[in-house]
Amino acid sequence: MEKDSLWKTTLEQLQVEITPAAYQTWFAKTCLETVNGNNFIIGCPSTYIKKRLEKKYKPQIEQALKSLTNKNPKVGFIIKKQQEKGKDSSSDNLGPLFQEQKKKEKQRKEKIKESGLSPQYTFSNFVVGNNNNLAYAVAQSIVQNPGTRYNPFFLYSDVGLGKTHLIQAIGNEILKTQRGKKVIYCTSEEFANQLIQAIQNRTTATFKTKFRSADVLLIDDIQFIAGRETTQEEFFHTFNALYMEQKQIVLTSDKAPKDIPELEDRLSSRFGSGMLADMQFPDFDIRLAILQKKCEDLKLKVNTDVLEYIAEATPSNIRELEGALNRVVTLAETQGVKPTRALAQKILGEPPQSKPPTADKIIKTVCNYYTLKPKDLKGKRRPIRIARPRQIAMYVMRKETELPFEEIGNQLGGRDHTTVMHGVTKIEELIHNDPGIKSQIMEITNQLSG
Repeated sequence: MEKDSLWKTTLEQLQVEITPAAYQTWFAKTCLETVNGNNFIIGCPSTYIKKRLEKKYKPQIEQALKSLTNKNPKVGFIIKKQQEKGKDSSSDNLGPLFQEQKKKEKQRKEKIKESGLSPQYTFSNFVVGNNNNLAYAVAQSIVQNPGTRYNPFFLYSDVGLGKTHLIQAIGNEILKTQRGKKVIYCTSEEFANQLIQAIQNRTTATFKTKFRSADVLLIDDIQFIAGRETTQEEFFHTFNALYMEQKQIVLTSDKAPKDIPELEDRLSSRFGSGMLADMQFPDFDIRLAILQKKCEDLKLKVNTDVLEYIAEATPSNIRELEGALNRVVTLAETQGVKPTRALAQKILGEPPQSKPPTADKIIKTVCNYYTLKPKDLKGKRRPIRIARPRQIAMYVMRKETELPFEEIGNQLGGRDHTTVMHGVTKIEELIHNDPGIKSQIMEITNQLSG
């Protein structure tokens, strides 16, 4: 089999085994560079993708290649050399065609500016992990068919976890691939200020035409319209007008619609009528991948051990993570030295030490979340409103404490270890098939970690 065809078939097989978000992030831009006997060299577009494939996906790739070639493959990875702009000798002879391409690129940049978007936020520099893969997959689907399946799309999370990046990446990708679309991005504060100005200048008709003629409306931090009667009234009618025309609406907030105080019920109902997705705090691997990608984008040379320390010492949001990297690099530059682990430790201090939650704490947290009592989980009753939280408690105990199945059963009223095994397996299946269950477990684990 020809190497390009072999790699295409390999990717098709891997697509069945991994999530769409993981495939788009780690595999979509790879290629099979060389095949020499049992040695297969995979070309990667960046260092951070190369490292991720080596660390997490190498066994899966080798297994897929083995099934297709009947060999015992040894897979290696290299960085693909990107052709430098201006170095293509054929560009000297493009003439009018080359000028036309430059003109289109200029028009594209002008359209991005008019839309309110920032060109730096794209899918290509958004790092996907377990904390955000659902939101990323929905965003990818929206780009393919705006205004159809996921409308409205309501994205929520704590500050600094990438909401603004993802919502703007949607807009930038639509402008890139569907150039006839009109995209408008703004914060809810900007929406409110433009409305006030329109009322003062008696130009409300122009204001309405602007927002209601959008093919894609992206509003960041929508929670700030809560309590503003006039702004909520106008946004209600704007939302309805766009929704009825099947225009795509994407909103972000720091809370789910039902949890935003002073938000009108009619708006809360509409915001929750489409697709809701939350973004959680990134784990260590994702924090490290974000730092590697940042260094690659900024052409910074920082050793992996330094990046690992920064990732350990900054377990909170992405903004603080990037800020920590900037502090370490800047101080190293002012001192005329290379960034070191010791320097990072001096600036950031010791990584926070977290103890695994106790079984009692997990039981109490699950009970509080589902409005139950510990005796409900430990008792013999099995209605679904108790049985499912009980299984979730089993799953969380297994993942967070690594207690043996027998001890988990003891903590939950003396249940048999096979019952616990069944409960954990059931929740693992639901996590893959039910985004609601996955979201609930993430919220519970976040409460456990504070």
